[in-house]
Amino acid sequence: MPSIKAIKQRRTVVTNMKQAMKAMNLVATVKLRKSRERWGNTLPFLEGTDNIMLDAARSPATASNIYVQERDKSYKNTGYIVFTSDRGKCGSYNINICKAVLAHASANGKNAVLLPIGARGMDFFLSQSQNIHRQLGAMPENPTYEDAEAMGFSVLADFCALAEDGAPMPGEIDELYIAYTKFHTILSLEPTIKPVLPISLRIEAEQAENPMLAENTETPSMEYDPDVDSFLGYMAPMYLNTQIYGAMLEAALCEQAARMVATDTAVNNAEELIEDLTLLFNRQRQGIITQEITEIVSGASALT
Repeated sequence: MPSIKAIKQRRTVVTNMKQAMKAMNLVATVKLRKSRERWGNTLPFLEGTDNIMLDAARSPATASNIYVQERDKSYKNTGYIVFTSDRGKCGSYNINICKAVLAHASANGKNAVLLPIGARGMDFFLSQSQNIHRQLGAMPENPTYEDAEAMGFSVLADFCALAEDGAPMPGEIDELYIAYTKFHTILSLEPTIKPVLPISLRIEAEQAENPMLAENTETPSMEYDPDVDSFLGYMAPMYLNTQIYGAMLEAALCEQAARMVATDTAVNNAEELIEDLTLLFNRQRQGIITQEITEIVSGASALT
């Protein structure tokens, strides 16, 4: 049995840890509210840009566009932009998305080229000896479109290089996916792998989820100047930036949700442990008092 002093010390440590977790929980709650508001306000812009790009990509005139056409290679280099956090105390948030990326690449026979965002993802993939192309940077706590634009510019150069005459040509990465955590509720966070480039992958994925889209083969009603193929080439960087920006906002939201749940669970566990330690402390103290009383009575009986 541990001594009373050891029990008191452990109870003090657990109490301090509980206070720290409670403070982190309050901070995560405030950040969660702000992240949710920012994500909700940006959704119309993200969805509008996405719809315009997909509408243009469905046009027969863009079938051979470098951003639309799937590349004919037997073994493709598939890039994964993986959103993780820079800090811990968020449960299984980071490990779930990292394992989902490796499972997706393994199940689909992909030659995974990893582009992690956030220190936790970088550390995990290094520990697994994975092919890390480069780290795109830290995970911003308050993501901005400028953050996404800088990352998108770097990734787009890997997907689409420029020839000497300025014409676009296939780059080092043949396919591009974004791996992030999708927000449903605070208690329901779903690791998601979404195809981004070429856009034909997006269209195939949407048609697989909703077969009604495959039946709709009507020519897009929009008019493009000078033509839809040129418009799509102009819009491709913005499309990629908005995809990264949307995933970054949702990943930041899910990180705070996961941290809030994890710290709340830690506080509850600490309270239970404090109760157990207090009960053990009282039992130990009662045992010592009882032993002392017994010794006094025994000594008094021996004198009479």
